[in-house]
Amino acid sequence: MCPRAVALSFLFAWISAVANGDPSQGVSLPEPCLPGHPCMLALISDNPVTLRCPGAPHQGPLRLKTRMLRGDLRILDPSVEDSGIYTCRRGDAMLAYYEVDFQDAGRLHISHASLGKPPLANTTVELAGGDQRQLFTAWARWQPCDRCGGPGERKRVGFCYAQLASRPQGPLPCGLAGRGLPQRGPELRVESCEVPCDRAYTLSRDEWGKAPLLVITRYRALPYASARLRCPTASIYRYKDPVYWQEGPTALTWLDLHQRNGSISLDKATGGGTLLLSSWNGTDAGYYQCYMGGRLVGRFLVTPPRVLAPAPELTRAYSAIESLVVGLAIFLIFLLFLSILQSCRRKPGTIMA
Repeated sequence: MCPRAVALSFLFAWISAVANGDPSQGVSLPEPCLPGHPCMLALISDNPVTLRCPGAPHQGPLRLKTRMLRGDLRILDPSVEDSGIYTCRRGDAMLAYYEVDFQDAGRLHISHASLGKPPLANTTVELAGGDQRQLFTAWARWQPCDRCGGPGERKRVGFCYAQLASRPQGPLPCGLAGRGLPQRGPELRVESCEVPCDRAYTLSRDEWGKAPLLVITRYRALPYASARLRCPTASIYRYKDPVYWQEGPTALTWLDLHQRNGSISLDKATGGGTLLLSSWNGTDAGYYQCYMGGRLVGRFLVTPPRVLAPAPELTRAYSAIESLVVGLAIFLIFLLFLSILQSCRRKPGTIMA
């Protein structure tokens, strides 16, 4: 196998592994990188990532955008400036080593097959001194279709890599390949798909439905303001359980929103994990749901100021809570009445003074 294929095979295995990690922690790298075997990783800014460190202490001085999770380092909102070397130490012992290239999400190139937009082409750059580097996109595998039983979409993410002609070890993420390279960002490829709902998919939805979703995020949108609806647990890197959105019963796909060209759009930086409502004028009021793998994980109610109709789920929940409080109050009053009655009752043989 050629050096380029060896290097990229690690990338694809890494993306597959992190996609199945704990979704609440963002991306979590599967194995630590040890001295002598440094990991050179390409990631995308604005998307949380967790760097693992085996046997690390659970506390230490951290920046505002990072936190410790059982000894692992979570970067909440990485930027391009956060690219560099990350090491985890216990005394003089090196526990983990990462060299990370956070590629600019603002330069994320999205191409949709149905719109005729092609991915970025490979380019060859000639540097000072006559050295050449080839820039290309290293693609992860396709995610499954985001929904079944109707038109859906599937995605795959790609990272900018550079192959140096004089470096036989293999390609490097563009941000780690040195200066003098033209600006090239990561990619997101989208295409339409349609798959039937098999039995496993139906069972997973039924099992999820046994646990009701009680939390609904409310937004009171101001006129001509914008709102960002972030789907819980969604990640641009996730392979399993891709995210998709609905406005009521209407599916919101990359293709439909592009053709509609309205005030609703999917956020490029998060790969569609965030729904954007721009220049809100009241026509976009209503419920917005996000699903992962066909399971409801978030619901948002967007209304004008001072107009906030409770959701049916909330109405039932409030009614149940009200009934519980009233019943508890009646029970306490009954106990109080019994205690007063007991204290006023004279014992047999007691003589009043």
